[in-house]
Amino acid sequence: MDLTRASLLREMLSGTELGNRTTEFGYALRRFTTRRSGLMLFGPVDEEPWHLTAHLDDELRMAGVEDMRPSLVRWAPPSDAPPHLAIGLDRLRDAGRGESLLVVAEDAPADTLLERISDVRKRGTTIFSIGNGDEELTSLSHEVLVPELLVPDGFGWSTREIEPENPMIDEGFETAQHLVSLAAADDEAGQSGWRRRLRNAIERLSGEPA
Repeated sequence: MDLTRASLLREMLSGTELGNRTTEFGYALRRFTTRRSGLMLFGPVDEEPWHLTAHLDDELRMAGVEDMRPSLVRWAPPSDAPPHLAIGLDRLRDAGRGESLLVVAEDAPADTLLERISDVRKRGTTIFSIGNGDEELTSLSHEVLVPELLVPDGFGWSTREIEPENPMIDEGFETAQHLVSLAAADDEAGQSGWRRRLRNAIERLSGEPA
């Protein structure tokens, strides 16, 4: 899903539980990540969150939010990896207050992953998770997003509603990640829902940004 389609989808979902919750989640990432380069992404050994890291980096860069550009923490980066792809587990040992760890785990996380998260939490880092509602991951997280519980009636598990002819369909778990990355880069994400809707209505009526 490209930026235009993701933005359209976010507008369509404004006021729904999925739209509101992903906006709140993205804003919380901004609010609790106060240390420069303090946003880390982490996931299972065989499913590291490359996709969300790339989208967050693109959105934050385009929004001019340089202090919060994310880092992908990898389990075993190869020795010849470029610097931005060579961040290993030592980064987690250096984590602390003012930083955030965003864990992406669509399936039940392994004990090794949970142990790493627990260690980071003890150092004062804020833990965010996008998962399937796993009890242990939820208990370790300060903010939790479970996409499958938030899909609105009639939306289904795809974005086919806005692009019926497109064979590339984003599942709900991936769609939620797109919405979070857009919200994290939105300076207005912290405004109340009615304020955002009022501003959008004014823009549509006037034909130009309010």
